[in-house]
Amino acid sequence: MGRVKALAAMALISSTVLVFTPSVALADSCLPAPALSSAPSSTSLSLGSGVTAKSWSWAPGYQAQNASLSPLGTKVSVVEGNLRSVDFGVLHEGIPTVKTLRSLSEANSRALASINGDYFDFDSNIPWNAMIEAGSLIYSPSGNSGVIGMAQKRVDPARGYRTTGTLTVATKKFSVTGVNQLSPGSESMVVYLPNSYRPVPPKGDATVLIKNGKIYRVYPKGASLNVSTGTVIQARGAIAKVLGRLKLTTKIKLSLANPPLYETRMVADKLKTVGSITNSATTMSFDAVNYKTVSTNGATVFDNSFGRTPTRARTTLRIGKDTLGRQVVRNVYTSGAGINAGLGELVVQANGTAATLARKFRAGDLVTVKYGYEAEARTTFVTAAGRGPRIVQNSKFIWICSQHSKEFRPRTAIGWDQDGKVWLMTSSRGQDAVDFGYRQGGSTADQIGHWLQSLGATDAILLDGGGSTTMVIKNPATSWQRFDIPDSGWYRELASGYSFLTKD
Repeated sequence: MGRVKALAAMALISSTVLVFTPSVALADSCLPAPALSSAPSSTSLSLGSGVTAKSWSWAPGYQAQNASLSPLGTKVSVVEGNLRSVDFGVLHEGIPTVKTLRSLSEANSRALASINGDYFDFDSNIPWNAMIEAGSLIYSPSGNSGVIGMAQKRVDPARGYRTTGTLTVATKKFSVTGVNQLSPGSESMVVYLPNSYRPVPPKGDATVLIKNGKIYRVYPKGASLNVSTGTVIQARGAIAKVLGRLKLTTKIKLSLANPPLYETRMVADKLKTVGSITNSATTMSFDAVNYKTVSTNGATVFDNSFGRTPTRARTTLRIGKDTLGRQVVRNVYTSGAGINAGLGELVVQANGTAATLARKFRAGDLVTVKYGYEAEARTTFVTAAGRGPRIVQNSKFIWICSQHSKEFRPRTAIGWDQDGKVWLMTSSRGQDAVDFGYRQGGSTADQIGHWLQSLGATDAILLDGGGSTTMVIKNPATSWQRFDIPDSGWYRELASGYSFLTKD
């Protein structure tokens, strides 16, 4: 088990990233990443609900080596979806429990494609970071946790949002996908208004400037224009070719829906547990939920979803409900007790100064127990679970390659943009090989970050890698199959996974 933990640590240390041209890459000790379109072989599958699975492969030997990839070969696997048509969900079997990603996916009837999730402790099967379901904190260690998930974000029109709208040119109508967004997506048309907080938005494949209800300028190859000059339209993909051929002075009509108050987005944030138990005279805080151990001077609350007997602390409280549904202290164990919470009960384990406060409660006390989370950026999550470090943030590559390993290993990452597109990505050897539990091949972390940016991601984070790296898809023709390596490859049991889910 010590070897497994060491290997897991190596996988974490080597999970690093950056995105740029080869000259910049070398300046920061980063390896160049070949364009995905240059891969000698590729596949593409439609999984339904607008979700697409694609892969690009370089064979072992000269193919991979000539592309600055692992001599053992590299396969890049990507599943792309959009939060307009799918949900992003966390897969798990409970705390602390591990299952293969395929088993976790097959158990969810809404799942379309999944990747492995958070780092976790191999001895106790406990994830490293917090977990949120249906807006509620269900698991959290003490201290700060890095998480990623779907969140309800209040819309600031100046900083961009998804929208529905129409650009009418003569008798032709074009769909607008966003307003004032961080960047136009790969197949999108974004309108930048004078209220945009970015005076000069990123250019698209084609740019159109509108003044006084007419087309004032057309830039078929895109241009960076200040929004003070008029309404700026930036387009990418197939629509850009059409817009690039529009004629000047043509009358147009731009119709945009009113900005929403909130929209669902992918968000990476840090959070910590905020909770307390209070009676008429005493309040005791706790700093963890369903976590295996209790901090030196803190307290952890357990509910009946925790799948093992909690570690005994200095003082233990068992809390239930009376006939009126009020929370009441059932027992106070002043020397601590290793007990489980029954259905509808809570168990609080306390150490140090928290244990001293816990002893002030008495059996029969009516209490109020509250717990939730406080996010660093005040994010309100719908669903979330643990993540690794950020690699891309607000269109900027923030990883410093010279400070991290350049080892070729299997990698797992998630990228997203403001328009709702999400990319689940793995890099692997692409083959089933005898590897004695230590998977090789794949990519460096800076390369996987470069690939995500090339697909359009404006933000990206790393997840657990190495032997944990796994991607499975629900192929409409064959049902569930592995997509990062052949189905014959071994699976590591995982504490959690992430999945695209069909809408309810």
